[in-house]
Amino acid sequence: MHDSIGFVCVLALALVACSETSTTASGGGAAGVGGAAGSGVGGGGGSAADLCLPLDDRCTSVEIEPHESCCEPGVPDQADACDGTESLVNPATCAPTGISVVYKLTMMEVEEDCDVGYDLDVCDGETCVRGGLAPGEGLDGIDNALAGFGPLLVSGDLNLGSLNKAFSDSLCGMAGAECLDEIPPLEVRLVVDASFSEGCANVSLLVGGEATSHVLNLSEDGCLSGTLGTILLERSDLYGSLNESVVRMTISSAGFSHGLLGGAMDGDMTVAIFEIVFPGSADPLGSPFDLAVSTTPTPEGLAQCDGFSATFRIGGVAEDPRTGGS
Repeated sequence: MHDSIGFVCVLALALVACSETSTTASGGGAAGVGGAAGSGVGGGGGSAADLCLPLDDRCTSVEIEPHESCCEPGVPDQADACDGTESLVNPATCAPTGISVVYKLTMMEVEEDCDVGYDLDVCDGETCVRGGLAPGEGLDGIDNALAGFGPLLVSGDLNLGSLNKAFSDSLCGMAGAECLDEIPPLEVRLVVDASFSEGCANVSLLVGGEATSHVLNLSEDGCLSGTLGTILLERSDLYGSLNESVVRMTISSAGFSHGLLGGAMDGDMTVAIFEIVFPGSADPLGSPFDLAVSTTPTPEGLAQCDGFSATFRIGGVAEDPRTGGS
């Protein structure tokens, strides 16, 4: 535990130095992909954008180490139907067709480029007082602090690849060096009733035994986009909630691909994820929050950030309704 505390101090000092000198984002990929419209995390008592304060320091990214999967994800090899400009504002209604496809989540990984994701707080700067270890803002206001934390983990010879491996094992239901250990699987499904003629879809999100209903946008080519709200995980290793979540992904009869899921992890999910990345430490990172989730910005001043933004690449398969599997 003493080593853990020492590592935290190194990270804290590294971030202070970055904050004073201002960092510049590394090469990065498509800056601002998916960030044309934000979900307004922390809004409610006035627009978060009205309180947007300039922020000089920018995030940097590092390559995430590959991992061996215990199961083949089975994500279909298909063209990406999303170009990043699709609306994230859900339609008010969508007439059901009565025909649904059930998609099972089989792949979930951290988007390693901190400049890729969504502008969740509708601000290229700050709308809340960040935690001491929160990384800088992404380009064009992109909020993907989880990827931005990668360079600090390198200081302790750590990498977000361990988190991708944990996601893979959980979705597969198998773990261990030789993938011989059965573990309770993480079950996430989307039941999609698509109406291409109306450009919308009725979507039920099933996580464990809980279901939430949403109306999302649907392009002619099959890009499904919109807001999924709060996604709650209840597992011993992965728990907590992803709040104000937004998504774009390509759907087909074979499955879904090129999914980009963004949101603000609450305190519980942040602790759970960093326990995986940095084993043996209970919230060692000094609350590295960069977004307001449960707090509401007020004209009198900025509230403390209480959420940690993240962007995940997701994909999955269409299940055969006759067998309940793919």
